[in-house]
Amino acid sequence: MKKVFVLAALIGLSSAAFAQQDDSKTKTEKAVDNTKAAGKKAGKEIKKDAKFVGDKTKEGAEAVGDGVEKGADKVEKGTKKAYKATKKEAKEAKEDIKEKVDK
Repeated sequence: MKKVFVLAALIGLSSAAFAQQDDSKTKTEKAVDNTKAAGKKAGKEIKKDAKFVGDKTKEGAEAVGDGVEKGADKVEKGTKKAYKATKKEAKEAKEDIKEKVDK
């Protein structure tokens, strides 16, 4: 009879140990699943933020490009004005020198 009780006790203990081991495995699997879910969520947020940053960078680059074009246009106009003014002054200086030489 003692042997039956001992055998039953051992079976009960091994069943409890197996159940506890199974429970630990389930907790580990849940932790892994939670970690994976958090990683996926973080990945989506990073992707969304990267897209936002990319869009803003594109807008900034376009604004810089527009500014550069406007600056280039102003430089071109200024260069033409300076060329015309220099050409006019050179012509006047040439005429003044010619007058003085002729006198």
